[in-house]
Amino acid sequence: MKLYIRFGSLVKFQALFDDNWYLRKVLSQTGSNVYLIETDDLTEIRRLLISRNINFEISDK
Repeated sequence: MKLYIRFGSLVKFQALFDDNWYLRKVLSQTGSNVYLIETDDLTEIRRLLISRNINFEISDK
Protein backbone atom coordinates (compact mmCIF):
# COMPACT_ATOMS: atom_id res chain seq x y z
CA MET A 1 0.00 0.00 0.00
CA LYS A 2 1.08 3.56 -0.59
CA LEU A 3 0.38 6.76 1.30
CA TYR A 4 -0.06 9.88 -0.83
CA ILE A 5 0.23 13.21 0.97
CA ARG A 6 -1.49 16.12 -0.78
CA PHE A 7 0.93 18.96 -1.54
CA GLY A 8 -0.91 21.43 0.70
CA SER A 9 -0.29 19.13 3.68
CA LEU A 10 3.37 18.28 3.09
CA VAL A 11 4.76 20.71 5.69
CA LYS A 12 2.36 19.49 8.40
CA PHE A 13 3.08 15.88 7.50
CA GLN A 14 6.86 16.36 7.55
CA ALA A 15 6.68 17.84 11.05
CA LEU A 16 4.58 14.89 12.23
CA PHE A 17 6.86 12.37 10.50
CA ASP A 18 10.00 13.90 12.03
CA ASP A 19 8.51 13.72 15.56
CA ASN A 20 6.83 10.30 15.36
CA TRP A 21 8.92 7.13 15.72
CA TYR A 22 6.03 4.90 14.60
CA LEU A 23 5.62 6.66 11.26
CA ARG A 24 9.38 6.60 10.68
CA LYS A 25 9.33 2.85 11.34
CA VAL A 26 6.41 1.89 9.06
CA LEU A 27 6.79 4.41 6.18
CA SER A 28 9.49 4.55 3.51
CA GLN A 29 9.56 7.55 1.20
CA THR A 30 9.44 6.65 -2.50
CA GLY A 31 8.69 10.09 -3.95
CA SER A 32 8.31 13.69 -2.86
CA ASN A 33 4.82 13.02 -1.51
CA VAL A 34 4.57 9.21 -1.69
CA TYR A 35 5.39 6.72 1.08
CA LEU A 36 5.37 2.94 1.02
CA ILE A 37 3.40 1.57 3.99
CA GLU A 38 5.22 -1.38 5.56
CA THR A 39 2.44 -2.59 7.87
CA ASP A 40 -0.98 -4.16 7.40
CA ASP A 41 -2.53 -2.15 10.25
CA LEU A 42 -3.53 1.23 8.83
CA THR A 43 -5.60 2.30 11.85
CA GLU A 44 -2.81 4.16 13.68
CA ILE A 45 -1.56 5.85 10.49
CA ARG A 46 -5.06 7.10 9.67
CA ARG A 47 -5.63 8.26 13.27
CA LEU A 48 -2.40 10.27 13.33
CA LEU A 49 -3.03 11.93 9.97
CA ILE A 50 -6.68 12.76 10.66
CA SER A 51 -5.86 14.17 14.11
CA ARG A 52 -3.40 16.61 12.49
CA ASN A 53 -5.83 17.50 9.68
CA ILE A 54 -3.45 16.19 7.02
CA ASN A 55 -4.98 15.63 3.58
CA PHE A 56 -3.95 12.16 2.36
CA GLU A 57 -4.97 9.10 0.36
CA ILE A 58 -4.05 5.47 0.93
CA SER A 59 -4.10 3.29 -2.16
CA ASP A 60 -2.64 0.13 -3.65
CA LYS A 61 -2.00 1.84 -7.02
